[in-house]
Amino acid sequence: MTQRRLLLGALGVLVVSLIFGSVYTTGALWADEETRNPGTIETGTIGLDAHGDGASSHTFPALQGTNIAVGNFTQAPLKIKNTGSTRIKFLLASAGPSITSSGSAVTVRLSGSVGGCPGGTGDLSGAFPATDTTGPHTAIALTSPSSSDWKVLDVGAETTWCVQAQLKSVTGTQPAQYQINFDFSVGQLRPGQNP
Repeated sequence: MTQRRLLLGALGVLVVSLIFGSVYTTGALWADEETRNPGTIETGTIGLDAHGDGASSHTFPALQGTNIAVGNFTQAPLKIKNTGSTRIKFLLASAGPSITSSGSAVTVRLSGSVGGCPGGTGDLSGAFPATDTTGPHTAIALTSPSSSDWKVLDVGAETTWCVQAQLKSVTGTQPAQYQINFDFSVGQLRPGQNP
């Protein structure tokens, strides 16, 4: 065997090895292609307006913690409006007191109902579960929200929640001053889709 034939044979084996090696590394022994009806993609903007004033944040004077005695309840309506161009689902992702006086810690029990504020002192229900939250950290957090936790708003629709806060305890520097922050999770719904 001549050196030239040996070199050509080795080169041929190398080329075949590279071809089969590249096929085996992808795991594909064949390829196929299919064209399908592309369908329609729905797009839009997602917008949620707390309290209907168009601002990115809103302070509820009735829920601010100034001169509130331990055990007292306060209630305030929260208007929520879909300002986007598509149907949305939303839920209260987290809420809790933000302390404005240094060295203080407060525990507040939050609860909410859908509709106007009924008065009274018992926990509200329907908007989000009643939960004790301690500031300066936020404690309401649904780790695995179920479909019933999500609320739906059509484009331009609005709803009102009654949010109730009960001051449970104050520790550290007193008097403590705080406000309650609310963070929402919002998602787009396709036409006909339920949460």
